[in-house]
Amino acid sequence: MSDDKRINKNDRKIIEEIESVCGISFRRVNMDSYTTVENLFNFNEEGFITMLGFDLKELNLDDYKLKLLGDSVKNLRNVERFLLNCPEGKGVPEWLKELNYIKTLVLTDSDLSKIPEYIKEFKNLNALYLMGNRITNLPEWLITLSDLKIFNLNDRAQTLDLTKSNMDILRTLHERNVKLSDPTFRLNLIMGVPLDQIKIIKEISWYEDGINRVFSEKLNSINEPWRDPRTYGVCLRIFNGKILQMSISDTNLENLPEDFGNLKDLNFISIIKNQLTSLPESIGVLNNLKELMLSGNNLTSLPESFVNLISLQKLDLSNNQFKEIPTQLWALKKLTQLDLNGNPLSSEENTIIQKVPDLIREYLRKKATIRVFISHAVVDFEPYRIGDLVEYLEKQKEISQVYFCEEDLAGNIDEWMLDAVQKCQLLLFIATNKSVFNSVDCANELQLADKFSIPIIPIKGYDVDWTNLAEKNLSRELGLEFDRDNFEVFCENLYKYIENFKREIDLLEKEAREKGITDIYERFRLILDEVVSDLKRNISNITDKMDSLAERINNLEKR
Repeated sequence: MSDDKRINKNDRKIIEEIESVCGISFRRVNMDSYTTVENLFNFNEEGFITMLGFDLKELNLDDYKLKLLGDSVKNLRNVERFLLNCPEGKGVPEWLKELNYIKTLVLTDSDLSKIPEYIKEFKNLNALYLMGNRITNLPEWLITLSDLKIFNLNDRAQTLDLTKSNMDILRTLHERNVKLSDPTFRLNLIMGVPLDQIKIIKEISWYEDGINRVFSEKLNSINEPWRDPRTYGVCLRIFNGKILQMSISDTNLENLPEDFGNLKDLNFISIIKNQLTSLPESIGVLNNLKELMLSGNNLTSLPESFVNLISLQKLDLSNNQFKEIPTQLWALKKLTQLDLNGNPLSSEENTIIQKVPDLIREYLRKKATIRVFISHAVVDFEPYRIGDLVEYLEKQKEISQVYFCEEDLAGNIDEWMLDAVQKCQLLLFIATNKSVFNSVDCANELQLADKFSIPIIPIKGYDVDWTNLAEKNLSRELGLEFDRDNFEVFCENLYKYIENFKREIDLLEKEAREKGITDIYERFRLILDEVVSDLKRNISNITDKMDSLAERINNLEKR
């Protein structure tokens, strides 16, 4: 193409020199707005070269040829649009600074961490394209380019630091009607999304190996239903600066940031056909979340905090890797639609998931894990093998955590005790002479359990009687006796007892615990009343028989 007679004779000679240095023929691109970096050129009606591009990654020139190339380029004084990329680690050629007369600079995919300082001298510059670099901070002099009309920084990887300085520079350019492409700017300055939330979106949408865009649109009301944009990448729908709806599909997303819960206004999330293997604990703070679509990932479990998603109405966990129904779903009382199809569940649970959510929740309530507090006197730690008991219980399927007061516990013990007891659904009381009569801490723990309606299972030690425990309102009917000689059997029996106890009583909610405990004591009272009545009847019968026997003896004596 360089022998085209329409090209100015001098410019044609220079293009021929360039082709000779590079060892290839350059192609003409008859498109003034071209932004893809290639080895190309274009000329105007007068035959002058006005657009010139170099793919230095493809050309791979040594330093000498690169200098010769620069000497030729500097002689093309009519170039208005210049396109360039550079191999990683090579840097931008020094001769670029001498092209300060150009109007458009496309400097992409060149491993740049900052915008070259000398570009501030490009006073005629009206368009600057810097896509595919890793620029983190914008220079103050950028706003001095008075002719600038287009600034395209990140239409792919979002590397710009979320600082006030960067946002102020973008805001100033925007107010001058400069066309900006950076999605960070759009979210913050146009949509009003706080920078700490944009940081989370940035972490989700940034990938080194592909184009991942962030699409955002404004909602007309807070209750506007979800509309699938059918767009690749991260799609956000925003109302008054609040991200209410989010969709991420087909991006190979493997995890969510730990602070994902800071997107606190979300009421709809769709993350389908990705590679998620887990969810962060912080997802449990999304109290406004009503719909959560997670189909087509690799999830095997849900975080414990999932029980806090009290507003959730629709949940799709289909086509994941759950081997059992997540027990956390027991707490989602507003859930009306649940899809768990396509998971490797047992045949029993595959049948269960076809039922309505209320029945699924009742099934899960009996399987849900609980937290247990062990109340004991410090001196009883070794004799009653508290450490071994804790280790055994924490290995059991339906117990998630066991709290106990260690001998070397530091800090505010009362504050720790208050926090720990509140978190638990069951308290095991190791009842000994010390803990029953001479431990302020144990007495406090029992009071806290009563205050928060936490059932107490007394475990009678060797130096107290059940009558001693009754003085502390600890019921023999709800208790067990410690067995040091058969400790393993004792642990097994205790866990079976706990399993039956939590199936009998809904331990997961305070009101249900109160009712369950009342019901148990009422049953014991009725049983005791019946036993007492039977005993009275037996005593009455014995008395009658004794009276009859006495009468017969008396009659015999009279004879």
